[in-house]
Amino acid sequence: MSDENYLPNKAEFLAGLVTGSMSMESKTASVQRSHRFPLHIYLQIENLARISNVSVSVIINELLECGLEALNKELPPEFLQQTKFIPSELLNKHYPNDLHIVKPKKKSKLQSVKSDIEK
Repeated sequence: MSDENYLPNKAEFLAGLVTGSMSMESKTASVQRSHRFPLHIYLQIENLARISNVSVSVIINELLECGLEALNKELPPEFLQQTKFIPSELLNKHYPNDLHIVKPKKKSKLQSVKSDIEK
């Protein structure tokens, strides 16, 4: 029997997003930032995005949340409190409410190519 009140952790949610069993909708403020990834990590991120039929940005954001959730469990309370600090000038700043909707994936291109090869 499943518990309707159960909330998945970030890793479970990301796995559900990749496999197509979960979707997401969120309103958040966004910050654009450039980052360089080691090639082997970026290729995994691109593969996850392709398999799940969502953007690379969504995968990166969810992976960051997974990592932060795991790290927060390991940090002493005084460090955790410092990581959650938001300066008052940012709290008072108006952010656009960007609505982000990520629906369950459609049939994966990988699966359709594989089934064509098997025919």
